[in-house]
Amino acid sequence: MKRILFLFILSVPTLVFSQITFSPEIIISDNTTGYGRPRIALTANDIPLIIWFKEGNDHSIMMSRGNGDGTFSTPIEIVDHDLEPTGFIGPEITSKGDTVYITFICGISNDAIMIKKSFDGGLTFSDTIRVSPNDNNFQYYMPNIKVKDDGNPIVSYMKCTQNDTDFEQIVNISMDFGSTFDNEVNASELAPGEPCDCCKSTIVTKGNNVYLLFRNNEVNVRNTYISKSTDGGISFTATQDLDDLNWTINACPTSSPNGVLNGDSILVASRSGATGVNQVYYSNVNSNNLQKNYYRTIDEIGSGLQDQVEVAGEGNILGIVWHDNRNMNNACYLSYTIDGANNIGGSIEMSNSIIGHKKFPDIEYSNGKFYFVYSFSSDQSIIYKELDLSNINNSNLPETPSNSKVISTTDFHGKRCKPQTNIPYLNIYQDGRVEKKVIIE
Repeated sequence: MKRILFLFILSVPTLVFSQITFSPEIIISDNTTGYGRPRIALTANDIPLIIWFKEGNDHSIMMSRGNGDGTFSTPIEIVDHDLEPTGFIGPEITSKGDTVYITFICGISNDAIMIKKSFDGGLTFSDTIRVSPNDNNFQYYMPNIKVKDDGNPIVSYMKCTQNDTDFEQIVNISMDFGSTFDNEVNASELAPGEPCDCCKSTIVTKGNNVYLLFRNNEVNVRNTYISKSTDGGISFTATQDLDDLNWTINACPTSSPNGVLNGDSILVASRSGATGVNQVYYSNVNSNNLQKNYYRTIDEIGSGLQDQVEVAGEGNILGIVWHDNRNMNNACYLSYTIDGANNIGGSIEMSNSIIGHKKFPDIEYSNGKFYFVYSFSSDQSIIYKELDLSNINNSNLPETPSNSKVISTTDFHGKRCKPQTNIPYLNIYQDGRVEKKVIIE
């Protein structure tokens, strides 16, 4: 009989946990208003806006807005069922001050890419505005969006023929605050092969510099690439492969890279399964020449799947979230630093400990706080919480010691127990480390 031991090591000592206090969780939405892949943006005065996809026959895009007192408005429809919005890796939201843009796929118009805009922090929104060309020879899907420093939106999306050929990662910019879009450009043109056909791109922008992160497909090698524009997204003149490992897979992993500016660099995080384990890797990429100075895992799990990575931060304060199933149950994890990208490592479970699947986390940062949302699919709800960094002196998560003494073995309820096959248990070490295990026989 074969005995297989799975180890799930939490590399954060108890001392570090004691320094971290998340805000109480707030239920934003439930099974009556939907719980599909929530996204968050911050408006003026750090008021959060949360959007998500409502599943079912009356599918729509919903929104809830913070009231400024720790509560949220009742969810409302901002894109109704008549437009047939799709929830395939969408929708997306971006903001700068009280300027807010939302992008989504509209099913009634040949899966056109659409936006809605608000200039009062999400209190009111415009009518729907078309981004992609009205051309039935092509398909358009997987939009993403960012707002530039001048307040204009920039939208990325996938474009291909109706026969599912000639895939391109498109960037389309507006010069009139989202009223019109007529600057479609192929941002993936310089990469070998073609973009991976079901992995969304991500935009990073500052001033006239625009960077597009996307997964490429070169004869089934599906690495993360970055393309750069220096004229605000009108043209892209440089492209670089960011992976050290060639992930060869004969299928699209439906997993997107993400990034955020970090001074003169870009922190980029993405999933790779090149080693046989699907894990999140991160790099610090020079924003001028697109060269990276390292390529590392954030928190190795040994087996399972890490995915759906999102990044936020400013300066030396950076945070990365994702979900994984290291404990045979999807949960959302956070790795962060207040000392620059080089000090990211380890993880903290930022979703609650209630049994059930927590997925699709999103993160924003402003003025010393991280803001989170995730989908608690087992409960059919969307959860919101915050992390105030003002009382934290050092966020560098230490490496797990190679040896230390086990002082206690408990079940997941904290009751002392002896290890049994097929039942997860916890080893608590003298240094405060917690190791989750299960022996499968």
